[in-house]
Amino acid sequence: MTWRRLSRYLEALEGAGELRRVAEPIDCHLEAGCIADKLVKAGGPAVIFEQPRLADGSISEFPLAMNLFGTRERTNRALGVEEPSEIGEGMVELMKPDIGAVLRAPWKGIPLALRGMSMAPKKVRRGPCQQVRMAEPDLTRLPIPTTWPQDGGPFITLPLVVTADPVSGSHNMGMYRGQIFGPKEVGLHWQSHKHGADHAAGAGDGRMPVAICIGGPPELIFSAISPLPDNLSEYEFAGLLGGKRLRLTKCFTNDLHVPAEADFVIEGYTIPSETRTEGPFGDHFGYYSLEDEFPVMHVTAITHRRDAVLPATIVGLPPMEDGYLGEGVGDAFLPVLRFQHRDVVDLFLPLETGFHNLAVVSSKQRYPRQARKTALGLLGAGQMMFLKSIVACDPGHPVKDLDALLDALDSKVSIAHDVQVLDGQVADTLAHASPWQDVHSKVVIDASSPVASDPNSGLALPPGPGDELAQAVSSVDGVVAVRMLRPSMMVVTTHIEGGPRADASMEAPNEAAAAAQRAHIARLRDEIWSLAEAENLRWLFITDADADLTAQDWRRRLLWQLFCRFEVARDLHFDEARARLAWDATAPIPSLEGPLPVRRWPAVTLHDPAVEARVDAWLAENNLLSKMEGVR
Repeated sequence: MTWRRLSRYLEALEGAGELRRVAEPIDCHLEAGCIADKLVKAGGPAVIFEQPRLADGSISEFPLAMNLFGTRERTNRALGVEEPSEIGEGMVELMKPDIGAVLRAPWKGIPLALRGMSMAPKKVRRGPCQQVRMAEPDLTRLPIPTTWPQDGGPFITLPLVVTADPVSGSHNMGMYRGQIFGPKEVGLHWQSHKHGADHAAGAGDGRMPVAICIGGPPELIFSAISPLPDNLSEYEFAGLLGGKRLRLTKCFTNDLHVPAEADFVIEGYTIPSETRTEGPFGDHFGYYSLEDEFPVMHVTAITHRRDAVLPATIVGLPPMEDGYLGEGVGDAFLPVLRFQHRDVVDLFLPLETGFHNLAVVSSKQRYPRQARKTALGLLGAGQMMFLKSIVACDPGHPVKDLDALLDALDSKVSIAHDVQVLDGQVADTLAHASPWQDVHSKVVIDASSPVASDPNSGLALPPGPGDELAQAVSSVDGVVAVRMLRPSMMVVTTHIEGGPRADASMEAPNEAAAAAQRAHIARLRDEIWSLAEAENLRWLFITDADADLTAQDWRRRLLWQLFCRFEVARDLHFDEARARLAWDATAPIPSLEGPLPVRRWPAVTLHDPAVEARVDAWLAENNLLSKMEGVR
């Protein structure tokens, strides 16, 4: 189905009891984001703040909507499907139609042809997005939230950034956050790997037109974040999702064509050689992304619908709303991935790890090492080039089951034979744990069962020590808590003297403290490995004492800590026989003199305590979570 515009989707949510309206004033600075965070973590409803309060104390004329996709059910509703895989299956039908069936019964090809026709955008003279044009463009009049206390300012968090290739003129729509610097300036966080940066690189030193659209039908947002093939534009994909040609209209002050049904359009230009410090920003890894230099957009016009609503999201310590969108993208494109990579059976990128830090793939395993071949192939597939860790499993492995993953690592992985490190690979710019921006190492773990012709077939792994080891390890100096995850797998927590605090970024290197941290981890590792009972402890995870191994959600927190704090080449340590692996997931102290550098270490996304207390009281008073408490 097609929503055509954002208001229809909001009406559907409200009719289903999944949207609450807040009539009283709510601050765009921290309050709205904190409320949205609490709602998504409790499986709560979407929310419209009808009187968002701006920085100067005035009330914006535009409502602010948040948590629109904060459950799997709402994400599916937004996409108009029962399961996101329906989208990919439809794309595969277009990529490889059943020609024989169409030749035998031509009428069966009509629905396929209509779907193909829906992909072609349709240009119109004027669109609803241009019903009102601001006499004097002023971004500060829009209810753009500041979601975290250490953010560099307000950020557009669901932007649809439109650029055009300077040679071909083909349009791209990507989601690159935008920091509001003032009434007419926006920081554009497009990373070097993105199409926006590619277009800017080819634009010379002149002005390059840019438009930022906000709102519109949900299929626009989904299109902007989808890993599309280079020969399929976001505009074409949005038409395919909506089942109707996407209407485009030309901007007033540049030559870009933008979705006519958007709620807001911010027109302008950037000068590729001009940059400004952007950030910090509480990002989807649960940390503040590091400040850096990025292009500046100069605003030349702002237009909007008469009934415009500004949608926004908050990203940070998972689970967050972007996690449900990300899982939806993964499920939607799995059929396409299977079509392009025939060995893939299933794939999962857990939201707790920020998607780019871990992938679990089940692969066909007909010949020796087929599963690891599949994993290596995926590391070059579109956005998966940013992956840091990938685990390859048997074809029947349930990829979304954490217990099954631990079972496979425990029973099938020989550290010496099945753990491979790939040094110096492409990294996500947001990967704060990488030793250099955009460069890190990757680890491929083959947790599949060797076929009969594999040299390792029949290799028996010795049984792990099991629970009896935990008592001995708990007495090791420096161990705060210990838990056996599987017979050959243990996690311990420890306190790092002088280590990064969760609530503050650590900017300057502290070589003495960093050396002490490395020595502390090495001592813990060696003392545990030296215990007689630890001979077959193949996996040793070490992380900070802020991980409560007895908490109700300890697994979710642990998954985040293990994969969002470590760098493969720096923090994976093997014993001399390469039979055991120690995985250091303690927050590293910045250092330039260690084996690999540690850049400045950012703070964790935590709410301002006073704001959080006020929001908790307000939520309880308004009973906002009661209807959907505990829903996931």
